[in-house]
Amino acid sequence: MATIVVVFGATGHQGGSVLRALATDSLYHVRAVTRSTTSEKVLELALKYPQVEWVEANVDDSTIDKAVTGAHVVFGMTQYFAASANRSEAKQGQRIIDACVSARVEFVVFSTLPSALQVSHGECTSVTHFEDKHEIQQYLAQQSVKWAIVQSAVYFQNVAASARWDDNGKLAFGFFGDTLRKLPYIDVNHDFGTIVKHIIDHRAKYTHAVVPAVSGYYSPQEIVEAFTRVTKIRASAVGVPFEFAPDANLRSMFEFLDKYDMFEGNLVKLPVEVATPEMYWEQCRFHGPPKKL
Repeated sequence: MATIVVVFGATGHQGGSVLRALATDSLYHVRAVTRSTTSEKVLELALKYPQVEWVEANVDDSTIDKAVTGAHVVFGMTQYFAASANRSEAKQGQRIIDACVSARVEFVVFSTLPSALQVSHGECTSVTHFEDKHEIQQYLAQQSVKWAIVQSAVYFQNVAASARWDDNGKLAFGFFGDTLRKLPYIDVNHDFGTIVKHIIDHRAKYTHAVVPAVSGYYSPQEIVEAFTRVTKIRASAVGVPFEFAPDANLRSMFEFLDKYDMFEGNLVKLPVEVATPEMYWEQCRFHGPPKKL
């Protein structure tokens, strides 16, 4: 019998990556959780992966219990932009974990982040979503269910989203902080799911493990140079002042990442192939945003 794996966030970056990694493996039956089974994204994925079971559930009510009933493995995650002041990520994560414990799920893989407060030795006090996700990790560690933690690096995909054409026809990629500082990056659409699948494939080995999901450490300058090598398009890495961050929490995050290694060098060497910047640019086929007429 196939192992039933419930995937939260199945239409997003992380959950979608996990879904794609598991869906074509006959050892697994994927049950994908979504707020609406009739959304355009779900219908698109359902056509591509007809073997995937889709269920509607909301982390804020009891529908979550039905979603995990009968599951052997659960991939759990919470979304920063989906949480509000009244429904913090920590509370959402705890509800998912409680449902897993009640349903006697055998193994839970949860996506969290390190505590910026701890990594910075008390200096960075305002990176709210890092602390919320770390609180989920601490809560899971107290439960009887077997678990593993996966912590995502910065997405390569965010680099493409920052691209703008300048007045000279050159592509500029904006980065908060030092463009020469190396940061942990990941191709979330491919590598994240590959890493989570490896953990699930070998879950006895990774029980109670904290696994950073990292494709490699690269500076913004190196990533942009790789873009130019692949596309032959002139481009530059441009530093953006922290005060232009979308909100105070994200500004605090960028300031933290500019000064500290979020993983403190505690990487886990995994026998899986991960993307280099060149591999990422080749597969995503990004050549810049549409030019204004």
